[in-house]
Amino acid sequence: MRDIGLYYPYIHFRDERWLKAAALYWPRMARVVPTGYPVADTETARVFDDELGFLIPVPPDAAAHAVAPLFLEVLNAHQERLATALAGSTARAAVHWDEMAPELRDALRSTGLAAESVAYPPGGGPLLPWLAMHPRLVWIYKCVLSAQAAEMGQFTPVTDQDDAHLQPHRWSVDRLLSALTGTPQGDDTLPDPTNAMGLLAIRTVLPRDLNAVAAGRIAAVRRRHQAEFETFHAAIGEAIDLLRDRLADISLPVARLEYTALEVERRFETPLIELRRALKGARIDTVFSAAHLKFDLPAGLAAIGGGALAGQPLIGTAAGAAFGLSYLRQAAGQHRNELRSAAPAASYLLSVEQALAPQSLLRRLVLRR
Repeated sequence: MRDIGLYYPYIHFRDERWLKAAALYWPRMARVVPTGYPVADTETARVFDDELGFLIPVPPDAAAHAVAPLFLEVLNAHQERLATALAGSTARAAVHWDEMAPELRDALRSTGLAAESVAYPPGGGPLLPWLAMHPRLVWIYKCVLSAQAAEMGQFTPVTDQDDAHLQPHRWSVDRLLSALTGTPQGDDTLPDPTNAMGLLAIRTVLPRDLNAVAAGRIAAVRRRHQAEFETFHAAIGEAIDLLRDRLADISLPVARLEYTALEVERRFETPLIELRRALKGARIDTVFSAAHLKFDLPAGLAAIGGGALAGQPLIGTAAGAAFGLSYLRQAAGQHRNELRSAAPAASYLLSVEQALAPQSLLRRLVLRR
């Protein structure tokens, strides 16, 4: 399993809730950023980068040169078809000048499919050079560029855009032509839902009002539970590898999705429910033992005191109670740690839930389980 995600097809994240969930799962997040581009991130993204070193800028140059021959082959062989398919729309989108190889820029401009333009970056600053093109051409190009960057960096392509999930990560001339012209094509590429396992597991414990949870609080969870986080991520990787082998002979997309959902339930949701129940039982046992604790001064403590407390029964009782409760708390804590150690992946999910869920919601969850 690849440990770093690559966000696509944009530079800036479009969904804050998705980004917060991603920060609880991915160790790092790469994204394609032209050198010197004035990034204008949200406060959430800045906090994650400052406190977790979360964001990795990837220059587009190598990937842009790698994908240029594919686009040039399609353009040279099907120029008229592309011109017809991409005509009739006045809407325009743009690719940053440095995100495309010079030879492809020149070819698109010479055929009239792209025009040089300038615009201010989202965060302000000097005018930057762009290539204005049909929105479909921009969208497909960014998906292909990102897929190539992910392959070259051994990243996992991830996105908060539903439409981008439909784009394949391995492109051929026929597939690219079909996407650019908007014509359906028989495709033997099966969806790989396994990459979503980590986020599916994380979302089982996220509060509904995640937008109201401060990014700093999420970063603190990552830092405080780093060992649990690494164990959870390793467990996801193991599950993905095993599930991909299982899905190798399954050709129905709906079946692949269902098997992935079942694997998340079996490996993460069910152990989390069982861990909640076990910890609740440990709390009940502790309360029960405390209610029946004999408040006598332990013999060892009396001996240390040289019998000085023997004639003061109230003090002796209080000291015995304090000693007994302290011992009980220590034993209960050790038992809880043992329970969590027995289910390390679920333990991380529980830590996220306890840290982020409102207390009233947390009490309802505990009582319901």
